[in-house]
Amino acid sequence: DNALFEPIHGSYPQAKGKNIANPLASILSAAMMLEHLGLEEEAELIRRGVDKSLKLYISTPDINTKFDNVTTDKVGDFIADFVVNPNDTNLNFQNIHLGQSTII
Repeated sequence: DNALFEPIHGSYPQAKGKNIANPLASILSAAMMLEHLGLEEEAELIRRGVDKSLKLYISTPDINTKFDNVTTDKVGDFIADFVVNPNDTNLNFQNIHLGQSTII
C-alpha cells in the first residue's frame, strides 16, 4: 500500500531564510501519514496541537490577524511541545506573542 503525504502549497522560495512560512499544512500532512500508518492517537494529538495553536493565535502572520510576530519556529515549537505535554497549561502565551518565550 503506497501513499504520499504533502502540503498542497508550493515550495514558497520567497520565504527562504525569513522564518515566515506557515508550517501547519506540513504538520497536518505528517498527521495524515501517522493516521495512514495506524497511529490514530498520535495523529489526533498533532491535530489537537494545531487546533490549539490557532485558537491561541500562535500562527504565522498570513493567517494570524491578531499578532504579526509569530514565526515558523514558534509555531513548530508550540505544536511540538503540545505533543509532548498536551495537558500542560503553564505556558505563558503572552511571552510567546512578544517573542520572549523559550520552549524547552
